[in-house]
Amino acid sequence: MDKDSIFNKNDGFQPLIKKAKRKSLKKTIIISTIVTIGVLLVIGFIFIIAHYLMQRSMSEYLSVKRDQSEVYGANIRYDKSTTSYNLESSINQDQYVKDVAGIPYTWYNEQTWFKIYDSPTTIYNNEITASSNNEQQYYRNGQRVVNFYVPGGKKIEDDREFLRSLPLFNIVELAISFKEEMSTHQMLNQFPTAQWAWVQNPDADISIMPRYVIGDYAYGFTITAPKKGIEGIEKDVENFRVRLSNLSKEDEKDTHVKPLLKSIRQKGAVLVSGVIVTGKVQDLLPLIKKDSVNHVSVGVIIPY
Repeated sequence: MDKDSIFNKNDGFQPLIKKAKRKSLKKTIIISTIVTIGVLLVIGFIFIIAHYLMQRSMSEYLSVKRDQSEVYGANIRYDKSTTSYNLESSINQDQYVKDVAGIPYTWYNEQTWFKIYDSPTTIYNNEITASSNNEQQYYRNGQRVVNFYVPGGKKIEDDREFLRSLPLFNIVELAISFKEEMSTHQMLNQFPTAQWAWVQNPDADISIMPRYVIGDYAYGFTITAPKKGIEGIEKDVENFRVRLSNLSKEDEKDTHVKPLLKSIRQKGAVLVSGVIVTGKVQDLLPLIKKDSVNHVSVGVIIPY
């Protein structure tokens, strides 16, 4: 090869070419590294923002759901929750229980799946199922679901005889529906051991059966301290009103409280259409003999 050729390894251009290649390679590596780090930072930033938005959505959603549980579902209250996380989603499980004469009875679990790229999805692991031989009776978690009967309806067959047939020592949840609405003071005078009060919502109650309202879809409030009498029930009613008002301003998930608020305003007071009482059968039998009782529905039975 000609010694003056630019490709000659011994000529003076080779160090310059090698230096230029090293600079070019170094520049390429630096640019690639910067671009890679930049892309990773952008992806990480987007991921952090997405998780933050998911967390905020989860917090707001669960807050509304738990507020709703305070005014919705006969004798059902939120108990506890657990949350698990992965890269792109989280799963929250809430447990709801019934208070049956002081015994916390697990009623159902509710799983909500939150995703960074989609809206929440809620799944119940214990759905309400209809009885195969009684169109007015539903079950959840192997137990009877209480029904309420809308005031003003004629007296119909109910669970009175069934209640009488149970062993006297059995602990039972009982829904009592009134012949007509009554004030909270009247209700407490007649049923001083009532645990939960049903407030009929004629425009929004879920009535799968004519004139019936399934207890799990009923509106009302927990009577937190019946022994305190009038003062205690007035506090419960005020809390009920406040929660309804707060929920009416939210993006509701399952229930609709605005018609109920409108009904209360039109009536000028919170009127009660029924109650939940629990206890031994022998203690509940005298209650169903009262003149104000129109319908009786047996719910959870604990055979102690």
